[in-house]
Amino acid sequence: MEQATRMRGRPRYDQEDAEAAEAFRSIGSKVQLNRDEAAPLWVQLRNQVEEAINTGLLAANSRIPSEQALCDFFGVSRPVVRAAIGSLSNEGRIIKMPRKGMFVAAPREHVDFMTANLGVFDDLTAKGHKVSTRTLEVYRCPPSEKESKVFGIPANGSVVRISRVYMTDGTPITMTRISLPGHRVPGLENILSENQSIFGTIRAVFGLTVKRADRWLRAALPTKEEADEMGVAANTPLIEIESIAYDADGAALEYYEAFYNSSVARIHMAVEQPSATVNGVDRT
Repeated sequence: MEQATRMRGRPRYDQEDAEAAEAFRSIGSKVQLNRDEAAPLWVQLRNQVEEAINTGLLAANSRIPSEQALCDFFGVSRPVVRAAIGSLSNEGRIIKMPRKGMFVAAPREHVDFMTANLGVFDDLTAKGHKVSTRTLEVYRCPPSEKESKVFGIPANGSVVRISRVYMTDGTPITMTRISLPGHRVPGLENILSENQSIFGTIRAVFGLTVKRADRWLRAALPTKEEADEMGVAANTPLIEIESIAYDADGAALEYYEAFYNSSVARIHMAVEQPSATVNGVDRT
């Protein structure tokens, strides 16, 4: 006598969202996680999922499988999946909704890189823009006095300097001069590719991630050469940004100076006023 069985609890992921499940099966069949690479497995997995989001293989608002389902899809342990998804969630690529699950975040209209641990490339890409770069120069050299102070490296050390123009949907949005401590990114100047995120590269190759950043802004006029690179008139006021990004241990990981054209995309900054209490009583 056959006994009918009935599934209890939440339905299986592939029953709830067959299209997204098929997309993850497709990703899982293509993912090549190499335990011999310098980048940790969670970084490799994170980058693979992010690429699927960037290319549209994982559509905005589609549901992400559970951690256990992801373990099965990619053949990795739960801590690897948890770290990868946690990183994407922290960067706004994936949204976690209590009692509903995880979803691919929808594109947004402004930039948040000023108040997030993201570079402009990653922030604009996360919002669904097509980001491209025009790299003006990449080279290794001794540090300047400013770079020595920021990174705490001696004069006989080295930095990798990168000058780039970032474009969103074909329009220049920022011109950035970036410095990274040479001893932490060996050979970076030989492997960095055009239209590739610097943060993404150092995360994938060296396992380096940014925890926080200090940024300073002021209005400034570009030189004629800088204006030409940005595609604006020489008398066009731009936002000048100075930034120092730090890793989880508090060590400076990146220093840059940039011109930003806010007419291309506004900068969004959220401010929360802390409550003032006296003897436990709110006085705001």
